[in-house]
Amino acid sequence: MEDVTIPVRAQHKFSVSNLLRYLSVTLRVPSNVMSYDTLTVRQYSAGQSNPTFFIQSPSNSYVLRKRPPGVLLPGAHKVDREYRVQKALFSSGFPVPQPILFCSDNEVIGTEFYLMDHVKGRIFRDLQLSGLSPAERTAVHVAAVEVLAKLHSLNLASLKLEGFGKGPGYCRRQVSTWTKQYKASAHRDIPAMNELSDWLMNNLPEKDDEVTLVHGDYRLDNLIFHPTEARVIAVLDWELSTTGNPLADLVYFLMPLYWPTSLNITSTIGSLQGIEGVPAAGDLISVYCRCRGIPSDSLPQLNFFLALSIFKMAAIAQG
Repeated sequence: MEDVTIPVRAQHKFSVSNLLRYLSVTLRVPSNVMSYDTLTVRQYSAGQSNPTFFIQSPSNSYVLRKRPPGVLLPGAHKVDREYRVQKALFSSGFPVPQPILFCSDNEVIGTEFYLMDHVKGRIFRDLQLSGLSPAERTAVHVAAVEVLAKLHSLNLASLKLEGFGKGPGYCRRQVSTWTKQYKASAHRDIPAMNELSDWLMNNLPEKDDEVTLVHGDYRLDNLIFHPTEARVIAVLDWELSTTGNPLADLVYFLMPLYWPTSLNITSTIGSLQGIEGVPAAGDLISVYCRCRGIPSDSLPQLNFFLALSIFKMAAIAQG
């Protein structure tokens, strides 16, 4: 289904007239095509860390993502990175919304922001895919993994993302980064988080030298599917993208398949075990390896990446 929009939240309101003036000049849109009276601005209700808005004019629909107001964690909410990687991916033919412009001038709406085309399709917030048939559930998961394999198969040099990421050693950096993020935002000390952080640092993969573009938050609800087909037409939310070990993306996507059936985080997020049509993790790993042309037994230390995925999700939840 299409994502639900709501009136702009009070803490995220900005000057629509300033935005209109900026877009009119930058996009060279005549005032009779885009005006204050004809421009609609609404906020997406889903909880993105970077506030996201649906902007509709009589002739076009756009999506605007901006930095949130207030004091932010260092390195977080880098909308300029999102724009840069989306622009490179769109140029390569990878399915992302077409980026239109990036604005670094805080005087326009109070923070940096970027604008992209609105892509109409289905976003599955219910990860158990309750409204789909078993065959459709299978097809949706397979399509998602195929697109992830396509991302990890892209040639970094051809994307021209120089300086985007730090190369080998991704896993150590991830453990360090999410430990710092957790400690900076934790409301109370959780001994299990400290123990898991120590375990991860003591059990890093022996080889961590494969480097691809990684999404960093590859989940079913960050994908837009064709309105009627099990086909990914856009991958969203590139805030955590970098270069690093592709297994981190794959296992993060597979994480709900490993959750115990007793775990229900919300009404729409819970274990996928036992749901008819949802492929087993091993089957999706085989799809991924086939698409990348690598042997399915060449994915070492999956337990480490599963533990890292859970640690990362818990750290994000603390923030």
